[in-house]
Amino acid sequence: MNDLHTEEDVRGLLRLCLDPGRGVERAPLQLTKVMPQALRDAVEQYVPHLAALREAAELQEEHGRMARQRYADELAMFIHGDEAARPHGVSQVADED
Repeated sequence: MNDLHTEEDVRGLLRLCLDPGRGVERAPLQLTKVMPQALRDAVEQYVPHLAALREAAELQEEHGRMARQRYADELAMFIHGDEAARPHGVSQVADED
C-alpha cells in the first residue's frame, strides 16, 4: 500500500479492487467489508467525511448485532420454557443503552 501517494493512486486501487479481472466484480458495499485498513486510511485522507459515515455504520451494525443476540437469547428462553421470568411484552433492549 506504499503506492498510495495521490488521490488518483487511491482511486485507481479502488477501481482495481472493484474489478480485478478474471470474472470477479465487487460492489462498493462489498468493498467496504474487505477494504484493508491502510486503504481505508488513504481514502479517508482524501474524503474525510467518509470516516464519520463508516463509524456511524459500524456503531449501527454493533447495535444490530446486540439486538439480534438479545432476540436469540429471548428465543432460547422461550424454547426452554424460561420465559416466565419476564412478563409478556416487556423488553430489556432499551435498558441496555
